[in-house]
Amino acid sequence: MAHAVTRGGILRGQDVRARRDPGDAGFLYLAFASVIVMGAVVFVCLWSRLTVVNLGYEISRLNETRAQALETNKRFRLELMGLKSPGRLEKIAAEEFGLRYPSPEQIVHIK
Repeated sequence: MAHAVTRGGILRGQDVRARRDPGDAGFLYLAFASVIVMGAVVFVCLWSRLTVVNLGYEISRLNETRAQALETNKRFRLELMGLKSPGRLEKIAAEEFGLRYPSPEQIVHIK
């Protein structure tokens, strides 16, 4: 093995360092930058997941509100149909306003 590191060995012409230079801070900068980038990636992943979950809850809430609005609309339509029924209107016209069907003498035919 000692043969590989010598000047005439297999690794000749390559810059092989046995130890890191303690004065070289490039490794620390690279490690710090890597940690920052990984932290940012984790933050973005968590933020996007929380956003998806919150939007899911909001969609669920809005679907419930929509279902309630449709049910209310259905009840109002039924009530409107009852209020517009000819039998009810005829009864109100007769009782409250004293209206009745015209007699045959009151009908005027226009030609």
